[in-house]
Amino acid sequence: MKPAILFDIDGTLLYAKGLGRPAFAEAFAEAYGIAADFSEISFVGATDTAIIRDLAKHFGVESTPAKEEHFFIALTERLDPRLRGDNAIHVYPGVTSLLEALTADGKMLGVVTGNIRTTAWSKLIHAGLAPWFTFGSYACDHCNRDELARIACERARQRGAEARLLIGDTPKDIQAAHAAGLPCLAVATGWITADALREAGAEAVVADFSDLSNVLNLIERLIA
Repeated sequence: MKPAILFDIDGTLLYAKGLGRPAFAEAFAEAYGIAADFSEISFVGATDTAIIRDLAKHFGVESTPAKEEHFFIALTERLDPRLRGDNAIHVYPGVTSLLEALTADGKMLGVVTGNIRTTAWSKLIHAGLAPWFTFGSYACDHCNRDELARIACERARQRGAEARLLIGDTPKDIQAAHAAGLPCLAVATGWITADALREAGAEAVVADFSDLSNVLNLIERLIA
């Protein structure tokens, strides 16, 4: 089967420069009727669905499927325009070259992300990265990142590929990879140090993707 490589998005491929927080707060206020302060909430490794459910519980309100769908629609409406601005998204060093090289070598690429589907693709499109990805799993599929990794593996199989590696920037990505039976290549471009990623059990860690030859060699070793 064709090998598939799974990527986290935020902190791994790109940085949306904090634009998600105000959009998230506005969408939550619209869907749940509560003005919440998101400035101190950690989004690192979390899924959007888990965040809104935890926050709803904190405020003593029920997070129903209807409210969650309302939130998902409102979040997309508020985030997408913010991502259209010049230099709204920072793509990390070496990302584009890595995706090009993996695709040229016959790898299928997918995403495993805490974003909902629409905001995930909005980020990928505005960052210029969408052409290399063909499938993924998202916060609207499940609130748990471990389950998202398993879902992505199944979606790869449905496309005639076998997921062989997950690339991410947090301990939760490492945990999700292992839950799905995959090794993890961790990249320290996000908010977690390289040492912390090693301690969390990543099979390999890189500072970023700028040394393309080294990263490709690591990937081939990990999927062998």
